[in-house]
Amino acid sequence: MTAKDYLSQANDIRMQIYHIKLRCEELHAKLDYHPLQLDDSGASKASVTDKVGDALAELCDWDREYEGQICELKKKLDEISGKINKMPNKRYAELLRWRYLEENKKEPSRLNPWITVAYKMDLANERVAITLHGRALEEFEKIM
Repeated sequence: MTAKDYLSQANDIRMQIYHIKLRCEELHAKLDYHPLQLDDSGASKASVTDKVGDALAELCDWDREYEGQICELKKKLDEISGKINKMPNKRYAELLRWRYLEENKKEPSRLNPWITVAYKMDLANERVAITLHGRALEEFEKIM
């Protein structure tokens, strides 16, 4: 596994969490809207109750999956952070933290864009960040 692949694992977990959140939101929306359906005799149709129950069961499953992924993300972030902290060049370590560990607030399922990394590190531009990234990955490979 390359350094980049290793470092990207946290973002892969974040992406899974993001998709789980989307699915949970869909299920919540489905549960929020369940009009009472009556058959010809005026009795409630049982299938509506079954659908609500099925949606609730699925939501519970996704909630468990979400909690599991959150725990996995925390462990992975701690693991990666521990390795990054061992890097002798603190500037490279900072760059890797901004790129791989800090959550992208605008798009949680994506890595921080280079322009953001450059801004946070007070670099001239994103090209400088990309160049430093290559060097940082080479150094990180040595401690993996």
